[in-house]
Amino acid sequence: MAGTINSLGLGSGVLTSDLIDKLKAADKASIITPIDSKITLQKQKDSALSLLKSLLTTFKSSANALGDSALYQQRSVSGNTSSVSVTADAGVSTQSFSISNTQMALNSVKESGSFGTAFSLVTAGSGTMGLTVGGITYDIGYTATTSLSDLKDAINAAAGSSVKASTLQVGTNDYRLVLTSVKTGADQTISLTDSVGGSLDTKLLAYDVATNPTGMQDIQTARDASFKYNGITLTRSSNAITDITPGITINLLEENGSANLAIVQDTQAISDAMSSFVENYNALTSQLTSMTTTDIAAGKVGIFNGDNTINAITREINQIITSVNSDGLSLPQFGIDLTQEGRMSFNSSTFTSKFNADTTLSEKFFSGMTTVSANGNTTTVDGLFTSLNTLAGRYTGFNGIVDMLATGSSNEIKTLNENKKRSEGLLEARYEAMSARFAQYDALISRLNNQFSSLQQQISMAVNGTDN
Repeated sequence: MAGTINSLGLGSGVLTSDLIDKLKAADKASIITPIDSKITLQKQKDSALSLLKSLLTTFKSSANALGDSALYQQRSVSGNTSSVSVTADAGVSTQSFSISNTQMALNSVKESGSFGTAFSLVTAGSGTMGLTVGGITYDIGYTATTSLSDLKDAINAAAGSSVKASTLQVGTNDYRLVLTSVKTGADQTISLTDSVGGSLDTKLLAYDVATNPTGMQDIQTARDASFKYNGITLTRSSNAITDITPGITINLLEENGSANLAIVQDTQAISDAMSSFVENYNALTSQLTSMTTTDIAAGKVGIFNGDNTINAITREINQIITSVNSDGLSLPQFGIDLTQEGRMSFNSSTFTSKFNADTTLSEKFFSGMTTVSANGNTTTVDGLFTSLNTLAGRYTGFNGIVDMLATGSSNEIKTLNENKKRSEGLLEARYEAMSARFAQYDALISRLNNQFSSLQQQISMAVNGTDN
């Protein structure tokens, strides 16, 4: 019997906090850890969706640039020289022409006779000086106290939009009034007159070898520009000619200059935009492949493996990219190819050659075209890149597919966190109650152990007494 009692194990410390911690850890592993794994996975999807939207947005921008008709209106100029340069606005007709035998347009520059200082008086009385330029006469009043510097300031105040006046020190005690017309052209000749009865210093009036040898002289005579345009002699008042062909500016830079010029479509700008598109396409599809495929050998599983919505993105894009339009045009003809691995390549030489073969059909293929029939009906044909831009917009736009997926992902993370918090609360409450019960059980076991110890002593004494 004694052996049976000893085998009960009462008071042996079985109900310990270590046992509760182990039970709690086991429950946490089976309840909380799976939720944490789901949260981690969903956060990875959330980050992947942000990256995907960024790549799609960049891809859309590239497609939009190539679908914008403004890109195909850009022009470049060949044949500019140091003596003649030409600029062309977007959309002007392509053309070629020659410029030769240039003569520069000049403005009028006049210099007065010599005054001792910049503050020398220019008159002994009062009156009005008339300054004429470009068919307009400006009246500049003077008095007996008007100096050369004062007259300069008065001219600039009255006629500064047409003539610039300055005082120039030529030498010791030698100051001159210099007048320069703002514009060029033969009609910009400057002339000065004095009012009837005026007393303006003759050094400010017109030079005459016999009657006024110290008078105002021409340093540069105003004249028109002259040049040959396709062999035809033309004259203009300015060295920047804008009225031959709207949108084209011809700049005359040197005397006796010449140039053979051509206004052509700027295919380099289109080629650069195409190169950028190819780069952005490869960046997008590379990430999509990584996100949606599984490599068992490498132990990699795409974050969106099996997600039909994400899987459809590359497929829908490639359906447009590999299409052939009604004119029989396709991207490979322009040097844009897809490898078997799905990587896009671009040959700029092939592109330029094919595009220039028929710029109208090429532009129609890329950006589309709107035509109006004889009876006024409008027909619009979408280009390949306008279609791609529209498709990308379905994914990246407000409430687009990726936005909705991102919203769903954020909501899922929120729900999982709420579930985790609720489960942790329930688990804590459960083990708080269990700890309280174990404490009670432990106290009971302790009392039983004490009672058993006392009983065991009594039995031992009784046994020992009998034995005596």
